[in-house]
Amino acid sequence: MKTKKNLTTGIIIGICLIVLPLILMGTTYTTEKQNKFELHVQQNMNPNPNMRGFLLNTETGETWFLDKGKKVKSKEE
Repeated sequence: MKTKKNLTTGIIIGICLIVLPLILMGTTYTTEKQNKFELHVQQNMNPNPNMRGFLLNTETGETWFLDKGKKVKSKEE
């Protein structure tokens, strides 16, 4: 009887040490979300505070042209 009790206890401990951590590690998996907007600025050598560049929506692919404080939607080709 004692060996049967030790066998049962060993199986239960084995399940707790192997299967339970695998289940817990599998439930904590997260994916990193990509940024929704990207800003691509044209380099300007003048000390002008007005910047020029493109604003890109990475989810839909929409682009806008930024020029001196104005935002103009780029035309699709």
